[in-house]
Amino acid sequence: MLLVVLSLPAVGWGVHQAFDKANNNVSQWLPEGFPQTEDYSRFRAVFGVDDFAVVSWDGCTLDDPRLEEFARAVVPPEGEPVRWFERVITGSRAVAILLEGPFAIPREEAIQRFQGTLIGPDGKMSCAVVTLSAEGNANRTAALKALETIAIDDCGIAPDKLRLGGDAVINAAIDLESERAVRQWIALSWAAGLFIAWACLRSIKLIVMVFGVAVYSSVFTTAIVYYTGGTMNLVLVVMPVLIYILTISACVHLANYYEDAVREGGLQGAPQRGLAAGWLPCALSAGTTALGLVSLCVSHVIPVRMFGIYASVGMIISVGAVVLMLPTLLEMWPPRLHDHLGATIWWQRRFLRPVAHKIIRYRRIILAIGLPGTIALGIGVAYIHTSVAPGRFFPQDGRWAKDAAWLQKNLGPVVPFEVLLDFPDRATAGDEGASSPLSFLDRLELVARIAKVVNSVEHVQGILSPATFGPSEQVRRDPEEQGLELGSTGRAMLRIAGVRDQEWLRRSVLNRRLTRYRKHFENSNYLQPVGEGEQWRISARVAGLSDLNHDLLLNEVERRVDAQLAKEGLTRDVVRPVYTGVVPLVFVAQRELLDGLFKSFCLAFALIAVVMTALLRSPTAGLMSMIPNLFPAVLVFGTMGWLGMMVDVGAMMTASVALGIAVDDTLHFLTWFRRSRAAGRSQHGAIVDAYDRCAIAMTQTTMVAGAGLVVFVLSDFQPVSQFGLLMSVLLAAALIGDLVLLPALLATKAGEGFVSRSALFGNGKVTARAARSAHANSPAVNSP
Repeated sequence: MLLVVLSLPAVGWGVHQAFDKANNNVSQWLPEGFPQTEDYSRFRAVFGVDDFAVVSWDGCTLDDPRLEEFARAVVPPEGEPVRWFERVITGSRAVAILLEGPFAIPREEAIQRFQGTLIGPDGKMSCAVVTLSAEGNANRTAALKALETIAIDDCGIAPDKLRLGGDAVINAAIDLESERAVRQWIALSWAAGLFIAWACLRSIKLIVMVFGVAVYSSVFTTAIVYYTGGTMNLVLVVMPVLIYILTISACVHLANYYEDAVREGGLQGAPQRGLAAGWLPCALSAGTTALGLVSLCVSHVIPVRMFGIYASVGMIISVGAVVLMLPTLLEMWPPRLHDHLGATIWWQRRFLRPVAHKIIRYRRIILAIGLPGTIALGIGVAYIHTSVAPGRFFPQDGRWAKDAAWLQKNLGPVVPFEVLLDFPDRATAGDEGASSPLSFLDRLELVARIAKVVNSVEHVQGILSPATFGPSEQVRRDPEEQGLELGSTGRAMLRIAGVRDQEWLRRSVLNRRLTRYRKHFENSNYLQPVGEGEQWRISARVAGLSDLNHDLLLNEVERRVDAQLAKEGLTRDVVRPVYTGVVPLVFVAQRELLDGLFKSFCLAFALIAVVMTALLRSPTAGLMSMIPNLFPAVLVFGTMGWLGMMVDVGAMMTASVALGIAVDDTLHFLTWFRRSRAAGRSQHGAIVDAYDRCAIAMTQTTMVAGAGLVVFVLSDFQPVSQFGLLMSVLLAAALIGDLVLLPALLATKAGEGFVSRSALFGNGKVTARAARSAHANSPAVNSP
């Protein structure tokens, strides 16, 4: 206890720092090594940080003076910009670039080029697109608050008129909402869990001890995240709550063993006797839960993997805290326990034993319905659909969804999808084809055609590319238009050239002129040199609020671009298309989420089945014991599959977690069943004894955990809400599996396979005393 007290300052600091830093950037959810993440990293290395915020407001038109005022406040023309931001572009500034640039684009055409990105469909509404600096990307929440402060305080924009969107804003909103979801409901979750625990234990002093052990386990685990260099994310924020709830459940189990020890031998030595009887089931329960959690590490989605690592570590810390701290506290300050024996016997006689007898009697009917039903539901798992689209994380009537809908309606979609045309060599100002199969002019025209192809795909509603900043088609037909004069020599050459030669000469001269303005295109950040070659960037915008099928969108864009390149006879030696940005990353993350769901669950099932086989000393019994533990996940996820419900990142890990938790009650039930059989009880009598001994505790711990988790259903943040709902339902289904399916299995001939003299479940004095106590409170049930 002294070590616990001394560690509190360091633990408290670690918790504060862990929640102070979060990373919910969807583009960083996949580890290095994936082709998509490598393409995205190269894209960012060439074109810089692409996390941007779209800022607009009601009445924000091209002529609104506040738009330029806002842009100057974000990135002043002289001096250092606000440290969170690197550059800013507005609709009016973009139009000015074309009007005042080397090609003198007419205003009407300039406005048309930016419609769907910087200018709305009406040609009037506009916005500011602010690109975050590296420091701003690392502190998105601070950057978002800085944008709001500049718009409201410096530019006089009414808060209810301000509209914010874009990747940077959504990622910052995830940071805010995920943390707010936990902070807002964690007190109620703690209160709910404690209230149920108090109703079970009826001792204020004991509840204080249980609360202290649970909170310490939770905060210690959270501090480890900071001290090991991890960062909180929208999945990891629920980890402290899960550890807290599961620690309370373990404490309730151990407290029941302690109460049994007090009733059987008095206060003297009761913590030791209770610990001797209960440490192994509690340790095994925590171990199987940790196995379910650590199986999540097979997922390539980083937040899910981090949850698996830290939550499994948290379970080991939890069992250590329970078996060390709780008995120590009970020894130092023994609580006054109310005598529940009378109430327990009443529940046993009036409810538990009749239920146990009915399950034994109707075991064949239960299994005939339960096992085929589980298989039928399991088929629905094949129809599960996953989503990591950030737009689904927020309520549709919330601020962020409303702002995104407003921006999409008045300006255009803000989700970026990048198509890069990678040329192995650099276009020069020489004669067309002299040093490269494609001249600068050829590449510009190719980019324009590919941009049109991409823009024709459904859900793509805006395009920016080097062609956006280039000359119009009229200039390419007649270079003397808009300032690209051929000169007297050029005109003379055209007069004496043939028709075919005139076209060649015109393009050659235009190519030379365009190459002079390479810096104009590079400054737009849609063309950049890369080693000996260069990359031309086509940035598309796709709708972010709709239930977009990223797989179909990506495949359709790739198909049309590849078809266009093939039509023009261009091989990958000449130009290689690269598809990157948020859309491909979301698609891969969704695929990995679904793969991880199945892989982690299968791994958890295999690991726990091996453990159960080792404990029961029988492969058949080990596999049979997994049937009631498989039931909850199959019931919930099979139903979701059949109903077409979406599984998001908050729900993905619940199957493996619930599998590990469900085994807890299975272990406790089998512990008492085997001990009773070892003491001479019949097979059916041992089932009734197990019901007497642990059915109430199993129900209590399920209620404690369920009450603490179901509170999060009230959260507006979808991943946290779905996690709380599914975990609660899974725990309830696990209780049904352990108190209905498992006894029905044990009541058949297969139940004999669970009987063993294994020392793992103990046959010493504690077991004998427990068995005698079970006999004393249980009627003889010796039917075959």
